[in-house]
Amino acid sequence: TLNMFGKIYLFLLNILRSSRFFTYHLWGIKINKYCHTTFWDLTSLVIKKELNATKEKKYLDMGCGQFALLGQFYKKKYVDSIVMSVDIYEDLVENSAANSKINNNEIKIIQSNLFANINEKFDLISFNPPYVPQKKDDNVKYSKIRYSGDNGTETMSLFLQVAKNFLLKDGKIILGVNSYYVDKEKCLSLIEKHGFVVKKITRILFNTSIAFLIQENSK
Repeated sequence: TLNMFGKIYLFLLNILRSSRFFTYHLWGIKINKYCHTTFWDLTSLVIKKELNATKEKKYLDMGCGQFALLGQFYKKKYVDSIVMSVDIYEDLVENSAANSKINNNEIKIIQSNLFANINEKFDLISFNPPYVPQKKDDNVKYSKIRYSGDNGTETMSLFLQVAKNFLLKDGKIILGVNSYYVDKEKCLSLIEKHGFVVKKITRILFNTSIAFLIQENSK
């Protein structure tokens, strides 16, 4: 029965995640062209919840995907904010830029492998990293937005290694992870290892994802 419930839940979730109508009502963003049929995921919802409670001037939406939904959502909510959205795939960046124009959102969108092409600092950075353990037979077009090494933490670790160099004084990071793939304790260990402390953990009912609000450990 539990397995059947899980299948029904996933079936309905996939319908909602590929619906322009539902995406508009959830995010306030109109969808025109798209590169793949998954418009958002469970982790982006938890990050969105935390963004609702975290107002900062300069915001970096790392790993923005095909619409820069988080960046656009933030700019709509906090119109005076300065927002940059970033993705590793050029076609996702181009689609995000086109989509932000349709929605009249003035955000800067650039192609970058993590922080490679970024040379400024931010009050707030959010990241919904790839966290699915790599499959040996993977041939997915946008594999870097899904898979991350043998245990799902490779990209997260690379991000945390350098993220503090791109934070302004008292800057914060919202790191989102689906605990179905990477458990909470493993995330907490990585966060501590890279010199951060957890200020808050955000969850949503019936959602396996977690958002960690973290800051550099000032000890």
